Amino acid sequence: MSDMYNNIDEFMSSLEENVPSPSDTQNKEYQTDLYKKWFRSKSQSGFLAVRPWFDALKFKIDIGKTSPDGKLLSSTNVFVDAVDFAAYINSIVNGTARINYQSNERMGVPTAEGFVSYGGGIIDNKPVSRIFKSHYWQSGESYDETAFVWKCGHFAARKSDSGAFIPDMKQMISADSIKVTRQDICSISYLVDLALGSYVSNNTDWYEK
Repeated sequence: MSDMYNNIDEFMSSLEENVPSPSDTQNKEYQTDLYKKWFRSKSQSGFLAVRPWFDALKFKIDIGKTSPDGKLLSSTNVFVDAVDFAAYINSIVNGTARINYQSNERMGVPTAEGFVSYGGGIIDNKPVSRIFKSHYWQSGESYDETAFVWKCGHFAARKSDSGAFIPDMKQMISADSIKVTRQDICSISYLVDLALGSYVSNNTDWYEK
C-alpha cells in the first residue's frame, strides 16, 4: 500500500490548506452517516461511510477493512470539500467526468474520471497529510472502467509557510481503500445532493461562512 499515491511534489506548497486549525475543530459537530455500506466479497471486506460536516462545508469519508468474521482491522478517514466532491460524483453520474476530470499523473491520478483531494491537520501535535483519491479500479496492469477504487491515506507531513500540508510519501501512517461501483456512486451522489440542498435551503447565509 505504500505506493498507493505517486508523484506528489513541491507544487503542493502552493495550495492553501482549507482544513480549520486544531482550535477550530476540537468541538466540531458531525451529523450522522449520510451513506454507509458494508462490502463483503472474495476480494474485500470492509465499509465505506460518508458523513457531512456542514459547518465547514465538508464531507468526512471513512473507509475501513474488516476480517472475515467482521472484526475491524483498520480504518482511515479524510475530509473533502463538499462542493468539489459533489461536483465530481455528479459529473460521473451525468456522463461528463471523462472530459471534466482527466488523468493527471503529476497529481497522482492515473485514469480519466479520477479525483484527488489534499488536506491535513495536526494530530497528536504532529502535522499529518490527509489524501483522498478516486480512479478506475485496477486489476493487475489493466483498469476496469465499470468501477472505481476510493482511497484514504494519512502521511507524515510538514506544514509550509502557506499553510499547506506537504506529505512525505515514504512515511505512511494509515491507508485504506475499497471498490466502489458506478451504481454505488449514483446512490451517494443523490444523497449528497439532497443533503446539500436541504442544508442550503435552511441556511441562506451558507456562502458567507
